[in-house]
Parts: sequence; structure tokens; C-alpha cells
Amino acid sequence: MRFHPVGPGQARAHAAPVPANMKRISSLFPLIIVALLAAASFWLEYVVRNESQSGLGKGRHDPDAIVNNFQVDRFDISGKLSSRLTAKKLTHYPDDDTADIETPHITFLHESRNMEFRSEQAHADNRQRTVLLFGKVRGERPATADSAAQTLDTDELTVWVDDEIARTPQPVLFTHGKNRVEAVGADWNNLTGMLNLHSSVQATLPPKSTTH
Repeated sequence: MRFHPVGPGQARAHAAPVPANMKRISSLFPLIIVALLAAASFWLEYVVRNESQSGLGKGRHDPDAIVNNFQVDRFDISGKLSSRLTAKKLTHYPDDDTADIETPHITFLHESRNMEFRSEQAHADNRQRTVLLFGKVRGERPATADSAAQTLDTDELTVWVDDEIARTPQPVLFTHGKNRVEAVGADWNNLTGMLNLHSSVQATLPPKSTTH
């Protein structure tokens, strides 16, 4: 906007006429906005409907939760702590109710028998109630009054958390005190305390000490 100074007695006010085409555009402007909004709504509905029909939305495997440095405790019907899961990081995926876990540590706690498992990574399936451990997997059972400490080392191990059973088809190294046993495949049941080695079993047993 510009202002032009004029001399005395020369001041005039002129109202410039509005062109007819500008009047028509001004009257049509609200209708244009409504039309654009309607077109945008239609396009959004079209995209969502086609994603649903084609399965694109359902096929996404995006996380809905990421938790760092967490701990999950489970209790039995009497209120006693029965198991614990700790890890550095958990990433949950809602499409299949699974989770990727970094540095998991699973512990089963009982009055007469405890067992724990560690690994570098894990994949948990909540529908199957399993945790697949992989990467330097180690299972441990501490020594008791009746038994020496036990360890199980392997590359991959599936743990059924409700049944407290661990199973692997991979080669394993099992130690019981000074005894060493190598095998291919194993089942380890914490509730019964039984270890079942599947095949190719080779044991190294130190000689028993003799007294004179």
C-alpha cells in the first residue's frame, strides 16, 4: 500500500471498483475449500481401504513398545516368586505378539531346585509361551547339598517358560562338577531335574580318587 501526498484543496477519496471476476472468486472461495477437504477425505479413505484389502497394513512388523533395562517377575498361586526375566532391552511387535530381547537372563526359582539361562539375544513368542535364546547360550544350576553345580553351553536353546523345559537340537557341552559330556541335542527339565541327551554322547569322567 502506498500513500501519495497531495496539496491543500486537492484531497480526494476514490473507491476503486472491484473487478467482477474478483467478486466471483471471493464468492466461490468457501466452496473451493469444502471441495478440497472432501477430496482429501475421500483420498484418505481410499488409501486406508486399499491397504486393508491388500493386507499392507496387517503385514507391517512395526514395534509398539521398547523397554530398556527391565525386569519381569512371576509368582505362583501361593504368592512366592517362581521366575524372573531381566534384559537390557525389549522390543515388542503387536502384529504377532513377539519380542526381540537383548542380553536376556531367565531364572526359575524353587525351594529345592533353581535354574537360570543367559544369552546374547532372544526372541520371545507370547502365543507359544516360548523364548528362543541364541548367541553364547548358557544354562546353570547351582550346587546343592546333594549335587554338584551343572552347566549347559550351546548356540541355541528354546525355553518353555510355563513348563520350565529347555530344548535344543544343537551340539551341547554339559558339565556336572568335574564331569564333562558332549552331545547333539538335549532336553533339560527343571521341574523333574532330568537331562536327556539326544545323540552322539561323549563323556569325560575324571578318575575317582582312591584312599590308601
